[in-house]
Amino acid sequence: MLDLDLGTIIWEIINFLVLTVILYFLVFKPMTERAEERAADKAATHAALHQDREAASVKLAELDERLLNLDQEIQRITDEAYKNSQIQQRELLDATREEANQIMLNAVSDARKEQEVDIKHSQAELVDAIIRISNVTLSQVTQPKVHDELIEELSRTIWNLGKTDMRMVQGIRDSLVDRIPTVEVAVPRELSTEQEIKLISTFNALADKEVELEISIQPELVAGIKVRIGDVVLDNSVGTHLNSLREDINLKLETLAAPEND
Repeated sequence: MLDLDLGTIIWEIINFLVLTVILYFLVFKPMTERAEERAADKAATHAALHQDREAASVKLAELDERLLNLDQEIQRITDEAYKNSQIQQRELLDATREEANQIMLNAVSDARKEQEVDIKHSQAELVDAIIRISNVTLSQVTQPKVHDELIEELSRTIWNLGKTDMRMVQGIRDSLVDRIPTVEVAVPRELSTEQEIKLISTFNALADKEVELEISIQPELVAGIKVRIGDVVLDNSVGTHLNSLREDINLKLETLAAPEND
């Protein structure tokens, strides 16, 4: 039978308890606390990871929605760009057509203007030819008697001015106050001595003073006489009357050449 010492046993128990307490406070409690801390850290990490996953899911959903919206926006922008391009193409086409029509209208207008210029030039040449031919023809067929009668008619007209137009007579005299009393006389052929004397007498009476004649020969007058006295021109010649027909002939030709309205 074992010989047990109660005191030793009690002492051993006390040592064991003391050792257990010491181990608890020095080893087990710190280990427990570290384990709890680690467990808390793991729980916090897990919770944070779970939150991160949820946040990532939310963000992923938002991204998916944005991608979906982006596709729709891209489609909308593409459709709008296509519509705008179609509109711009139509506007450009319309502008091109309008410009082409304007160019055509300008070309037609320019062509008509050039045609009008050519027609007017041809008309002017035609009228000049008519006047020249008429002038030559009249020069050949006009009798000297016609020439003399035209001079005589002018002389009678001047003598009658004192009765019919005294204001004109006074105007002629006033214009000669500060001038040398010279009368410029143009005739298609030489004046006879009798005609020259009669003209001097006529113009002396018109000017109310003695005058001198400056006579020039101008065959284009055909027949008759043209006179400048002071500021007044008196003309009774076939050539001048013929030239006065130029405007009437041009007007008639323009009327004939004018295009008919559609």
